[in-house]
Amino acid sequence: MKAEHINPFIISVCKIMKDICMLDLKMGKPFVKDDKYEGDSSLIKLGIIGALKGEVVLSLHYETALAVISKMMMMPVNEIDAIGQSAISELGNMIAGNAATVFANNSIIIDITTPDYCVGKDYAGSGKQVFCIPFESDIGELSINIFIEE
Repeated sequence: MKAEHINPFIISVCKIMKDICMLDLKMGKPFVKDDKYEGDSSLIKLGIIGALKGEVVLSLHYETALAVISKMMMMPVNEIDAIGQSAISELGNMIAGNAATVFANNSIIIDITTPDYCVGKDYAGSGKQVFCIPFESDIGELSINIFIEE
């Protein structure tokens, strides 16, 4: 996988989490893994179409997702209900939109599908390998998982 296909997502995750949630992320060591996730993790799945084709999954530990939703809604949230799912899906949408802009600035035109929220146990993976970039923050861990058809 090419760095120019990964970096826009790293840039976007860090920017949006800083702008929307006031969080500084510390990037861990990227690695390749199967497209499986912890059962209670919150996932925002986005399809990539256009000059590149693939999928991006933002994965947040359950407690991290609750903290992110609480920050977005500016009030404590104790469970991820329909409103919480909508909020965190919108976070995925902002990350994807920002990444699409970074790609466009590099003359790569892509479009992003509507975010799809699910929990890890309900994720129907295809068995493909994804490039995982883990992040740590003051409120917990998250990762961005990228699959680009080469």
